[in-house]
Amino acid sequence: MTDSLREKLNSLERAYARLKEALELPLSEDSIVLDAVIQRFEFTFELSWKTAKRFAEILGAGECNSARSCIKLAYKLGWINEEGKWLSLLQARNLTSHTYSLEIALYVYETLKEAHTCFEKLILSLKRELQNLAGERG
Repeated sequence: MTDSLREKLNSLERAYARLKEALELPLSEDSIVLDAVIQRFEFTFELSWKTAKRFAEILGAGECNSARSCIKLAYKLGWINEEGKWLSLLQARNLTSHTYSLEIALYVYETLKEAHTCFEKLILSLKRELQNLAGERG
């Protein structure tokens, strides 16, 4: 059980590292970097809420079946502390299917530049949960 959680968490960490890497590249309006950042954000965001969902299920900490409900639960459990930024990330994620619009793509990019560190807090919180779980079973 802890192995599957560890695997999900490792996947999330790798995804976030790739997102941060893309965010550090210089951006121009016609840059492929914008597309890369948005694509990496999409899979990092999806992995985030789905990993939080799995942790909550395993720990018996509550139930969530959507990104929004998992954000609310993660906030309630103290895994995240900036619910507003997470809801901004959710809004940005919902807009990513419209990134053919440069204006929307730049909005998503700017939201990420401001809020991407939210992923770090979640990762650190879930690492602690995993250590606690492993300690209880070990």
